[in-house]
Amino acid sequence: MRILIIITSILSLSGCLSMDALTSSNKAASNTSYYVIDSKDRSLCLGNSQNCLSMTIIVSALEQLEPIENTYNAKIKGPNYPVSLTRMLMTPADGSYNATPIGTEGRFFKIPKNAKTDITWKVLTSIYNNLYMTGS
Repeated sequence: MRILIIITSILSLSGCLSMDALTSSNKAASNTSYYVIDSKDRSLCLGNSQNCLSMTIIVSALEQLEPIENTYNAKIKGPNYPVSLTRMLMTPADGSYNATPIGTEGRFFKIPKNAKTDITWKVLTSIYNNLYMTGS
């Protein structure tokens, strides 16, 4: 028994054994089959996961928005570009999908994960990576 305690102590101190391995997780798996718009924070999240991107980052990368504008056949306009993008995502001009409110606050909206919304996610990810991952 002492040997088992010693081995466990050594492994946990060395970082080879995490507490997660010793405890069971009750956290439900994330559903990433849709996107969620937070209309207050102007963010787009991948389903109910914590993987979210702020739409405010587009202000520093307006030249990269063409794929979104081409996909939605509309311009993202100033002076408030994030609000314009949010509206575009929630009510596409062609009516191809509808944003569905989540809850009663009027803050969160579910939109489908499809070719249009995936383009937006990819562009936001690219802008984020250019801003924060490459040190620009």
